[in-house]
Amino acid sequence: MGKGHGSDLNIMFAEAHYREKLLELVSSESTWLDLGCGHQLLPAWLRGSEAVQRNLSSRCKRLVGIDAVSDDVSRNPYLHERVVGNLEQLPFENDSFSLSTARSVIEHLENPDAFLREVRRVLKPGGRLLLATPNYRYYQSFVASVTPDALKKSLVRHLEGREERDVFKTYYRMNTPVQIARYAQGAGMTLESLDTMECLPEFWRLGGPVLAIEKTVIRVLRSDWLRSFRAVIVAVLSKP
Repeated sequence: MGKGHGSDLNIMFAEAHYREKLLELVSSESTWLDLGCGHQLLPAWLRGSEAVQRNLSSRCKRLVGIDAVSDDVSRNPYLHERVVGNLEQLPFENDSFSLSTARSVIEHLENPDAFLREVRRVLKPGGRLLLATPNYRYYQSFVASVTPDALKKSLVRHLEGREERDVFKTYYRMNTPVQIARYAQGAGMTLESLDTMECLPEFWRLGGPVLAIEKTVIRVLRSDWLRSFRAVIVAVLSKP
């Protein structure tokens, strides 16, 4: 499963679900804009990640990545075109893309309404936005939202092995199913699908009781009546 985990192979985790959605949506005719692209299309630890990313990159007609961090854009090997820019002021013409994606981006938006209106503008009629973002109703997201940035960066470095420069300010303004539906409607977009998914344990490095508790929480949240509290939201919005 990656990240050092090995059980629950029958469970579709959020990262794999996002990958399957991408494989479903990307075709030879796709003109694709990856928003907040970073240095890769999928998590490196996801099984078969590199091969899938190469496949997606070669499959589509056009793949443009935009990010505010120039170093990340420049070292993303899968993009056809690289742009450094503001996601709330996209430097593209109207109706330019058939697909846009935003993985681990929505939680960092200070103005989701402006972002969605820009995405709608650059999408062709019938174009889609695929997003994956933390669910604010998941306990870890809530705790992260009230944790000071300095402490958060230190914890992420130790628990996830990410560099502090890869940890960005979060706002969580479009990070519940209700909020996503409301912002989509306000931007004139249709919410085609929305799934709340579990993710792989974050505390696997700690092991012991902490990891055991996290795994128990994940199992409990598999109950259908608790689905709104699962860790990640994967949604598809479309432009009419």
